[in-house]
Amino acid sequence: MTLAFAFRTAPEVLFGAGKSAEAPPIVARLGARCLLVTGRSSLERSGKLAALEEALGWRGVECGRFSVEGEPEVPVVDEGARMAREGRFDVVLAVGGGSVIDTAKAIAALATNPGPAMDYVEAVGAGRNIDRAPLPLVAVPTTAGSGSEVTKNSVVRVPELRVKRSIRSDLMVPRVAIVDPALIATAPRAVAASSGLDALTHLVEAYLSKGAQPMTDVLVVPGMRMAFRALTALAEGRADEASWEAMSLAALWGGIALANAGLGAVHGLVAPLGGRCAVPHGAGCGCLLPATFRANVAALRARAPEGRALARAVEVADLILPDTHTDRSPERAAEAFDGLREKLGVPPLGAYGVTEGDLAEIIAGSRAGSMRNNPIELTDAELDGILRQTLAQSGGEAAVD
Repeated sequence: MTLAFAFRTAPEVLFGAGKSAEAPPIVARLGARCLLVTGRSSLERSGKLAALEEALGWRGVECGRFSVEGEPEVPVVDEGARMAREGRFDVVLAVGGGSVIDTAKAIAALATNPGPAMDYVEAVGAGRNIDRAPLPLVAVPTTAGSGSEVTKNSVVRVPELRVKRSIRSDLMVPRVAIVDPALIATAPRAVAASSGLDALTHLVEAYLSKGAQPMTDVLVVPGMRMAFRALTALAEGRADEASWEAMSLAALWGGIALANAGLGAVHGLVAPLGGRCAVPHGAGCGCLLPATFRANVAALRARAPEGRALARAVEVADLILPDTHTDRSPERAAEAFDGLREKLGVPPLGAYGVTEGDLAEIIAGSRAGSMRNNPIELTDAELDGILRQTLAQSGGEAAVD
């Protein structure tokens, strides 16, 4: 068999504590009018937003601001794109979590491509492609989770259809990604927990994915161990500079991996789940990962015991379980994932209002996108089992990303 693969990521990636200070000169290099996309108000309360705008102004960059409340939705993207066009902005700077960066990516794309966002939303839109280069985007994540700073899609919710789908194009990868662990260390614990579980899920699913390749494997193998250990430190109240750095790097690698290898059933399920029930993405991934990993292992043992995927599931267990564990099976790894979620205080899906009555529609909406790269095709009954296990989990109180 001849090895063949494609690998794409952001043209420029800066990593390290304090690197976010390099955003203003980079923005100035790319344009003279900047649309600054941010989250709720934490940056403003800390004084960092005013300092950033001052630094941009000092370099001759005129700045407008667009704030994102919650996860991106189609009407919000349309509003931001209209602002970008009418303000004649020529560069976008996104500073925030995955929702902020996803929104900014869609805004940058729609600022240069005609028509509303729904024209470009996969599966439920008009089927148009992003043909024109988006405005250059500088992405500065403040959470370690989504990896959106190095991916080619923006996940948006379509409120009237109660679904989440992507606007996707190779042209949408940010021009520059700046990952600063010092910024990420300031995230509230609940946000850090759900974001980190999202990153861990990216790494695990990209390793088991049908699209896994050598370039992603070299990132996800150390990334899984780093993410699990860093999240364990967070859960046990001993997170420090080293663990924030490890989590930031693992999340970056997870974003690169998912963009090139694809994901699996967790993300296949979490998209309709988040669209129908408004479950925060990271929390949904953290809830679904244990039961989905367990179901995949059972299906592989039954229907593909000699395949590569089952061997990889065994390797996942070796990567995350402490050397002191005598049971190093994939089933034990699934228990470890669930124990980590519970220790981090991420509650079961029922805490977000998901009921048994929602399951059939969630399953029906899960077959597109990420599900295609799951290591083995899962039946509707197996997906129903995953969701029912997830509803029955123990855990803390509902939080938002």
